Amino acid sequence: MKPEKISKTIEKYGNDREHLMLILRDLEVQSGKNVLDVQTLRSVAEQMNMPQGAVAGFVGFYTMFKTEPRARFVIRVCKSGPCHVMGSTNVFDVIQKHLGIGIGEGTKDGLFFLEKCECLGVCSVAPAMMINYDIHGNLTPKRIVSILNSYKKKKPTLKEDCGKEVDGKACVINDPKQMKRLIADVGVVDPLKIESYMARGGYEALKKSLKMEPAQIVQTVKDSGLRGRGGAGFPAGVKWTFVTKGPHQKYVVCNADEGEPGTFKDRILMEENPHLLLEGMAVCGYAIDASLGYIYIRGEYRRSIERLQRAIDQARQKGILGKNIFGSKFNFDVLIKEGGGAYVCGEETSLINSMEGKRGYPRFKPPFPGGAGFNGLPSNVNNVETLMSVPMIIGKGADWYKAVGPQNCSGTKLYCLSGKLNRTGLVELPMGSTLKEIINVYGKGMAKGKKFKFAQVGGSAGGILGKDLMDLPLDIDSPMKKGVTLGSGVVLVCDEGTCAVDFLMQILSFFEHESCGQCVPCRVGTAQLHALVKKIAERRGTEQDIDALVEKATVMKKASFCALGQSPIMPITTMLKYFRKEFVAHCNPKHKCPQCDKSLARYYSGRGH
Repeated sequence: MKPEKISKTIEKYGNDREHLMLILRDLEVQSGKNVLDVQTLRSVAEQMNMPQGAVAGFVGFYTMFKTEPRARFVIRVCKSGPCHVMGSTNVFDVIQKHLGIGIGEGTKDGLFFLEKCECLGVCSVAPAMMINYDIHGNLTPKRIVSILNSYKKKKPTLKEDCGKEVDGKACVINDPKQMKRLIADVGVVDPLKIESYMARGGYEALKKSLKMEPAQIVQTVKDSGLRGRGGAGFPAGVKWTFVTKGPHQKYVVCNADEGEPGTFKDRILMEENPHLLLEGMAVCGYAIDASLGYIYIRGEYRRSIERLQRAIDQARQKGILGKNIFGSKFNFDVLIKEGGGAYVCGEETSLINSMEGKRGYPRFKPPFPGGAGFNGLPSNVNNVETLMSVPMIIGKGADWYKAVGPQNCSGTKLYCLSGKLNRTGLVELPMGSTLKEIINVYGKGMAKGKKFKFAQVGGSAGGILGKDLMDLPLDIDSPMKKGVTLGSGVVLVCDEGTCAVDFLMQILSFFEHESCGQCVPCRVGTAQLHALVKKIAERRGTEQDIDALVEKATVMKKASFCALGQSPIMPITTMLKYFRKEFVAHCNPKHKCPQCDKSLARYYSGRGH
């Protein structure tokens, strides 16, 4: 690429390192072949006054960037849990047959390149794929061929995959029995018009906040019992008090890096009601004396990014973001930071490093972000669902909010239903609803009359729930007593036809792929765990290999630097709790398992492995 083009792109975003992600993404698109060649990277490093190694390391860390030529259209087929269960191997089959290419290969005409990827955040309409930045769900052989042909004709089929319910699949479950609070305005408010949001009482909570003392707002959030909805469950109001006080710059950081397989709640909230997030961030900013907010959002979420940016622009035009908001002395603005494909950036310090234009490595704590976050300054990090809960707490009061749910985990929870159910999608229920209720009432039971085998709750980092835990309250604390976790609210349901070994192989493949490599226990351990379960899937394993899975994961839990390396122990031990016999059976060379064989043939062969 010509240096002049690179100069123009850098000038567009700014020369600071924190803009590196946007600069490189723009240049990749301009290349026409979804590639960042070595010469371009050298020129970027020179013009931004950065070491070449820093730019190369940045590009090598994020999976959405590539330095080898690909094609005009890059097809990324999701192979994470929900898509795998719903037949992503068949998607690869159809594409390979139609285009005549394998994983990691491109068509001779330079039009298509096929890759496998992890979660795309549309799990309720699995299986799914992304072509460049266009996401397509509800994939069937006929639909896949039609989509590919539309790109050949340069008229891409960009149907709204997540709107109306189709064959039991939708983004949001429309059931009158649920308790709608956060999603009450989804489908009612026009996400493209600020006037629509304001007509429903939007930004009234911010107006009310500006008449209160910041300490009153913090206390109201504390009194409500709101706990973080990203997975950790830490009390939100308490976290706000950790932000160092003083005249220095402070930041509100929204963690919208929704990378946990099976999670799609934040994407829907951002796409369908973006102003609610901006209002929640502004209230938080006023409460902690921050004048700037950042939304760190997955690079795959293009529609969310576009709608949030539109909402930000509209709020600025109305004077709701910017200087002297609603005639007060409060100044607050919001900017968007994009991710580049790294699950580990869901961890708050990894996210902050990524925001600064670095590899998304986790930081050692302390110091915590409240004292030294983005650019070394005090930063409060909450996820989308948490921040969107704030306006209704301020508007309707702490007592109203905590009237629902258990005393220690008040409020409603967004549960993400996927897998082998008659109905999948997002449902909002009182915190602590049971797996039985979620499956039978809101999922309308098991699909095709099959029997329930297990559910994975909390995403790939979560545990396996068997029939004995169908009545377990799915709140923040109760599952921990049973060795599992609610996490972000994933409920991935599997039927009797699901192979436990094949399912665990996919999970451990995910962890190996997503390990950032910073610490040895995780970098080496995830690869060893995946190799062990793959050995069992290939019917070459022994019972000692099964025990070794637990032993290695136990060491990783104790020695790994961050939660990624500490997580595999939960799915391993809970899966073996219920299905050890199935693993033992796979140690017999004569054992038949079409699911394992198909996964091994599709995911782990060719250049793309």
